[in-house]
This record gives sequence, structure tokens and C-alpha cells, in this order.
Amino acid sequence: MKLNFERLKGPFVDRPDFSVVMPVFNEGVLIENTVKALMEVLREEPRFEVVLVDDGSGDDTWTHIAALSQTYPQVKGVKFTRNFGHQSALRAGIEHASGNAVISMDSDGEHPVTVVPQMLAKWRAGAKIVQSVRTESKKLSLSKRASSKGFYRLFSWLAETDLQPGMADFRLLDREVVDVLMQHPNASGFLRGFIPWTGFTTEYLEFEQGHRTAGVSKFTTKKMLGLARQGIIGFSVKPLRISMLLGMLTCVFALINLVYTLVVRIFFPETVVDGWATVIGLMALLGGVQLLVIGILGEYIAMMFETIRNQPTFIVDEKVGFTETAPRKT
Repeated sequence: MKLNFERLKGPFVDRPDFSVVMPVFNEGVLIENTVKALMEVLREEPRFEVVLVDDGSGDDTWTHIAALSQTYPQVKGVKFTRNFGHQSALRAGIEHASGNAVISMDSDGEHPVTVVPQMLAKWRAGAKIVQSVRTESKKLSLSKRASSKGFYRLFSWLAETDLQPGMADFRLLDREVVDVLMQHPNASGFLRGFIPWTGFTTEYLEFEQGHRTAGVSKFTTKKMLGLARQGIIGFSVKPLRISMLLGMLTCVFALINLVYTLVVRIFFPETVVDGWATVIGLMALLGGVQLLVIGILGEYIAMMFETIRNQPTFIVDEKVGFTETAPRKT
């Protein structure tokens, strides 16, 4: 195995070898099961840390995180003042991680901890990014599989960035990639798009999705649609160009219809039948296209507004396991 000794020099010397980051939301005792399984898998690793980010849970999740920090010196906890969303929690965990590499994964057991050593092996062989890809499972509904494939293909075409179906936020990032990410705070809205866009050397690793041992998934359809909107609007201007093309085509269609109507009125007046249906149909078509274009413009303006006002993506309320304990914004 080829080791990258450059990671052991300079500013990296005091870092843990790697960090594992997990966003947590209303998982309760489940987080203990996941952390214990991870510790068992990594028992041969001498230097690592686990950063658990409580995304404003309403149950006893933070109590379990604090207890884990007392049991395992490698475990650190970050608690938000409220629920800021999965991507913000992921960003916070990466920002608080100090390892030479950072592994992000879900805490519910669906990302199997047994894949982590495989990621580390590829990273130590020289990969800057190790991206996991979920194999297609028949346990997922047909609609879920179809919508996932459709979104990734649509995003890849719109943003001109290759996203493979089944990609998730289960990945390893080298410190060099993490440093680039930290320089672009607005990229945290859709990390699945930004990280492939960077172009760093990437290795792919297939895995079979694990099973929850308790609770239900918190990633609702509403959150899934919000993530899709964030990804497409935040990474591509093609919807604007498509809306312009759609407007031009509609204008051409309307002009052709107008010419046709004039020709029939002038040269074939006996065939003209007064009908309101055609007029109403054309008006509805033009009105619909206009509203569609305005809606697309509104989404981009909203994205610009969110960027300009520069609100923090998360606010930390409490931390455990860190030497720095003061709350901070980022």
C-alpha cells in the first residue's frame, strides 16, 4: 500500500489521522448503536475523532451524545440552537473536524460503518475524494428509485457536472478538499454537486444500503424537493436559458397562429367560424409560459437574496469534547 507521507508534515502533524462526521436529528438511542459499531470497526486505528452534530433535535439525542463523549474520548459533540437542516449540519461537522481526512456519513445505520476502512484504504493510496455509490436495492420503492435516477441525470445535464445515481453524503474528503470547501460557504447548500465540481481525484466505492435499527427516516419528500431545488438553482443557469428559449418558441408559435388567422380571414372568409376556444387556449398558453418564466426568475432572485443577506448557515448552542466551548456563528 502506498502511503502519502506528506500528510504527516507541517500543519498536519498535530491533527488526528481522520475525522468521522455525523449529522444527527431526533435519533435518540440509535446514535449510540451507530457509534459503538463504528468504534468496533476502527479499533485498530490509533488516531481519529468522531464529530456528532445535533441538528436541533427535540428528543434526548444531545444527552446521548454527551454520554458518548464521556465514554469515548474520540467523540465530540456540536449542538445547534434549532434545526438548520442536514446540509448545514454536515457543513458544521466538516468545519469542526480536524483530521487529515474527513468522512461524512448518516447516523441512522443506513450508511454501513464497515465501508469506512475501505474508504481509508483508497485515501491512503492517494485518492483525494472517495465517493460512495449506493447499489440499487429492490427494497426501495419504484418511485423512489425512478425519482433518484431522474434527478441525478437532470442535474448532471443542467450543471454539466457528473453525478452518478446513488451518490450520497457518505464520502471521504482529503484535507486539501476540505480547505477548498471551507473557502466557499455558499457551497454547503448542495455538497453533492460542489464536491464533484472541484475536480479532485475521485475513487468510487459501491455499498449496499444498511437498515435502521430504530426510528424512521427524517428525510421527507419536502426536504428532498428542497435539496433538489437548492442543487439545480444553485449550480446551473440553464433553467434561465431554457425559459428564454421557451419564451421564444411560444412567440414564434403565436406569430404563426396570427399569420394563419389573417390568411384564412382574408382569402377564405367563408370558412371562418367564430370560436372563443382558440383564443382562450392561446391566452392560457401564453399566460402559463409567462408565469413559468417569472417563477424561474423568482427562484434565482431568491437564491441571490439568500446569498446577499449572508445569514449564518448554522448557530452553535453548545459543544462537548472540544477545548473551545464558546458558542459561535458561521
